[in-house]
Amino acid sequence: MFEPERHVAPAYRAWDAAEARAAIAEIADDALAALDPATLWQTHPQDNVEGGTGSIYFGAAGVIWAIDRLRRVGAIAVDRDLASLVPTVLARNAPWYAQTMYPEHGSLLMGELGIRLVEMRLAPSAALADRIHGLATASNDLPTVELMWGLPGAMLACLHMQGLTGEARFVALFQTQAARLLSELEHTDRGPIWTQHLYGKQQRWLGPVHGFAGHMAPLLRGWAWLVASQRALVGDTAARALAAYAVRSELGANWPHAADQPAKLCQHCHGAAGMVTTFADAPFSAPEFDALLVEGGNLVWHAGPLAKGSNLCHGTGGNGYAFLKLHRRTGDARWLERARAFAMATIDQMREARATYGRGRYSLWTGDPGLALYLWDCITAEPAFPTIDIF
Repeated sequence: MFEPERHVAPAYRAWDAAEARAAIAEIADDALAALDPATLWQTHPQDNVEGGTGSIYFGAAGVIWAIDRLRRVGAIAVDRDLASLVPTVLARNAPWYAQTMYPEHGSLLMGELGIRLVEMRLAPSAALADRIHGLATASNDLPTVELMWGLPGAMLACLHMQGLTGEARFVALFQTQAARLLSELEHTDRGPIWTQHLYGKQQRWLGPVHGFAGHMAPLLRGWAWLVASQRALVGDTAARALAAYAVRSELGANWPHAADQPAKLCQHCHGAAGMVTTFADAPFSAPEFDALLVEGGNLVWHAGPLAKGSNLCHGTGGNGYAFLKLHRRTGDARWLERARAFAMATIDQMREARATYGRGRYSLWTGDPGLALYLWDCITAEPAFPTIDIF
């Protein structure tokens, strides 16, 4: 059901909201202290990116967005001009991104599209909205890929931009892209699925970063912009796929990273946690569908905290979002208790990692700022997965 060596024995402590707030402040203060306006933040050894990036995923844009988000929700008090950093972020990301496999894609998590969204949040302008619209539109003529690099990420950008600007053109672009995405859905003997042409390979991935759940995320979040037939297709596809690819046991349910592979991982990016976090927001319900989500949450709990640390993508904080989403969907208090148990474990993991490396990890999806946002959502019990659910 999962590989135990990827997890650590839980050492849960009682929930302490004051300690969670202190950890958030600690993370923000450390990130701001480590900021060099000329070079931004040093890449963490665990991220293994020589020279660093400006990306949302594990670069400077994500850190800036996290600090601003924490400031906007009242979690921290920061008087810092973050918008002035964006030109440096763009300059730092450009040479790195040009060497990736997808230099023509805007890319929500890795490329200019995501960075420009951060800029739009900090210093909005009509010209910037035009640039973002152009970057998102370019995805129409490029390979779909997946959420990190391609079309589903552009669709999320449209959702975020409509929220920031109210402009109808982002709704229209989303609808064009949704039609294309649904036209590429494959109806196999086992169940509905998309094939990702990713990193030179063809694979039917399932998770929310590279696979099926990532394709479904913008369709679920943009539900109001779909026509009735599309809603029916999305609802039916979600229910059938979750059931078709689930691996069930007395511990709960897990999903493999790819349709033809065994279920080994239990993380946000691959496995039960990310599937639950994505589909617990579905604007529809059915007994079997909801039962599978609960079984997925149980598997995440039985697996325990992740050995890779406190981060969102493949760490304990990301897995904790599955509990927060189930709490909101079901109203069952045990899910909030489990989320907060994971939160206390993540604080310990973060501090252990800092002691080991002598520094923080300045990254949204793989580092401390993402953890700070998870801790805040545990305090408020109002989950919003960073840069996917909100921007």
